[in-house]
Amino acid sequence: MANMDDETRDEIIGSINETREDMTKSNNIDRFKGWTRTILYNFIDTDDFFSFEVVDGAPGPIVEGEIESPDIRIRMSSETMLKLIRGQLNGMVAFTTGKVKVKASMSDFSKLQKLFS
Repeated sequence: MANMDDETRDEIIGSINETREDMTKSNNIDRFKGWTRTILYNFIDTDDFFSFEVVDGAPGPIVEGEIESPDIRIRMSSETMLKLIRGQLNGMVAFTTGKVKVKASMSDFSKLQKLFS
């Protein structure tokens, strides 16, 4: 169910794609080798969901729609995501103030934190 406007959707999808591409950069290949997880982005203000699966460190395509039992769930508003993308909000501040909520194991959270920093 796509409820966000096309411009916002495109910007958010572009950012998620950049994250996927960063996983395959030479400085991250060893970090994600052997790592298989599903990652779900949940935008709570628009009820939109985007996910992708990582298999042995290789990210798959982005899929729209909610999935059951993701390994990692990242929840925020689309406005918060746009502020993060545009550099108007620091990721650690967003997390510590509850604007971004991540449900993941500590080891998965640590891997993602290094990717996003």
